[in-house]
Amino acid sequence: MSLLLTSTRTIKLFFAHSNSPYDERLRKNLESHLSSLQPLKVSINWQKNQKLARRDWKQESYQHLNTPQMIILLVSPDFLAADDCRNITRRAMEQHNAGKATVIPVKLRPIDNWQATPFGHLQCLPYNGEPITSRFWPRQDDAFVDIVGNIREEVEKIQEDQRQLQLIQDQQKAEIFASIKRFISKYSLNRIIRGRNVPIFLVGIAASVIGIAVLLGFCNSSPEMQVNNLLSQGQDKLDRRDYQGASEDYTQAIQIDPKNINAYIKRGHARHFLKDYQAAIKDYTQAIKIVPTNVTAYIKRGDAQYSLKKYQAAIDDYTEAIRLSPDSVDAYKNRGFVYEKNLQNKQEAIKDYKKLATIYKKQGATDKYKKTIYKIQKLQQRKPQSSN
Repeated sequence: MSLLLTSTRTIKLFFAHSNSPYDERLRKNLESHLSSLQPLKVSINWQKNQKLARRDWKQESYQHLNTPQMIILLVSPDFLAADDCRNITRRAMEQHNAGKATVIPVKLRPIDNWQATPFGHLQCLPYNGEPITSRFWPRQDDAFVDIVGNIREEVEKIQEDQRQLQLIQDQQKAEIFASIKRFISKYSLNRIIRGRNVPIFLVGIAASVIGIAVLLGFCNSSPEMQVNNLLSQGQDKLDRRDYQGASEDYTQAIQIDPKNINAYIKRGHARHFLKDYQAAIKDYTQAIKIVPTNVTAYIKRGDAQYSLKKYQAAIDDYTEAIRLSPDSVDAYKNRGFVYEKNLQNKQEAIKDYKKLATIYKKQGATDKYKKTIYKIQKLQQRKPQSSN
């Protein structure tokens, strides 16, 4: 049995929706499209239907809200009018604001005054903010493909964090057992035991005892191992959306190793999720001072700038990331989004999306390529906003 247990967790998704016939039809269509997520390690739970579920249907739905990494709200006028949906929304936003889950609102049907909803400040799906039933989606299947594609990207990000955690832990195990091997070799354990005619079954016991002693001493005495352990613990807490706990672990790692770039970047992630954007920017800036060519630090600092509505500062960071890494998907995608949504610079947005499509095509990412081309076409068709 491994001394450091690791596993890839199942990504849990919870979908909340109303029970109206209109929403149910759309929900079933979405459910069929979600089947494409089956190759990923995901668990999908749906809000219980009052008419079909047992009398504890509310409690079952509320219990599912305690564990998912992602909560998807299928929003419509009926959703906003339903008491149980309002309660679920309240609990979902509590989870989101506490950093324990990510809430993603999906516009099923048009509603008035979207910004006044509890989730109006969040990025919604489909990507263009238009309801699935609107004229902007003449083929509703295109809207569902967009929604599922964005959910897939979020799941893949979480899984990538898990893989990074696995790499750190594998490195820890290799270092630990290498030190055990060196210790045993140094003191010639086998020769000592054979010289004293110790029964062979005691060899394994003796080696285990020495190994544990070495393990404990190594973990406690090596600054490098202490930092790796803290990084591993922090990543584990990030996966569980315990952002405050993760931030504290990364702070301890920085105190031991003030030039550890990973600790600064990861603490920046945690602080961003905690909505402490200024502190996140400081961490990413420190990471850039340590390694001026770190592309991730520039992109993440740009994201934090965007959260503070410092759109030009965000553009500057994404531009520097592109200079350092001309094929950076995230930098082009994020910069194009800022140009499109916040700076109303359609031409620059189209340029970035075209470059993004070229990168996807080069990578063989057919679905993402098609999705980006579709976005470009929609943007090209969009009429300039009236100045009145």
